[in-house]
Amino acid sequence: MGKIIDCETIAEQYFTEVEQELKSIGVRPIVKMFLATDDDSCVSYATIMRRKFAKTGIEALLFRISSSEELEEGIRATEGERETTGCFVFYPIKFPGFENYYFMKLVPPSKDVEGLSAENVYRLIHYRKTFENTPCKAVVPCTPKAVIKVLQNYNVHTEGSDVVIVNKSYALGDPLRMMFDNLRATVTVCDINTKPESLRYYVKNADIIVTGVPYEVELFNDEDIKQGATVINCSFYHNFDPEKIARRAEFISFRQGKNYIGQVTTAMAAINVLYLLKYQRYRESR
Repeated sequence: MGKIIDCETIAEQYFTEVEQELKSIGVRPIVKMFLATDDDSCVSYATIMRRKFAKTGIEALLFRISSSEELEEGIRATEGERETTGCFVFYPIKFPGFENYYFMKLVPPSKDVEGLSAENVYRLIHYRKTFENTPCKAVVPCTPKAVIKVLQNYNVHTEGSDVVIVNKSYALGDPLRMMFDNLRATVTVCDINTKPESLRYYVKNADIIVTGVPYEVELFNDEDIKQGATVINCSFYHNFDPEKIARRAEFISFRQGKNYIGQVTTAMAAINVLYLLKYQRYRESR
């Protein structure tokens, strides 16, 4: 039977690190969180993040948004707000005529807790670990970073590994592929439009499988995966039957309790808040 990944313990290690550093700095950062959707996963994520941030020493202000104009105004305002350390927008946005990337590009890079602005993604593409001309660590997308941290915590080998990602989104699949590329893995990216027989072919040879389909689905079963594979579900919904997959997987993470990667995602958001705070303080000291 596969070993269930203890995401809760991993997350708490990072929350403790952030809490201790913030106490040392003597600052309580403020993060504006914009919720412009009734998506269940986003609402749950916002609730958990707000609670975890407060416990860690980060003040999270949640704004429920009712129009695209209100959201745009709120995002743009953060750039000139010295007291605001960062902002976080919960995707997907469901305003007619607006795509997620429209709002992603509005987020000031120096306030970008998610790490999804064009400038921050550019650093990821080119494997630049710091903000330009500073010693300050750069932010990267939270969920992809969470996946990598979990793998590293369990000493899952990535260099030379075959990886399958079942998600092509700008928030998960694309940046995670870049991270695996930087770690010298061979990556295949699929999505819900990939033919089932093709997906089974890809996962059959994969050392690491990461899923992120935003609804309940059984993408593959235990007979489809390699013995000893690591399988991680980043979706709020089940993407496979964990009992079946545990028969062949070495490590497994899925949507249940302390096993869920979302806890580490929230911790990575807290880490990004700390990095943004340090970057802003560095700029002010120059």
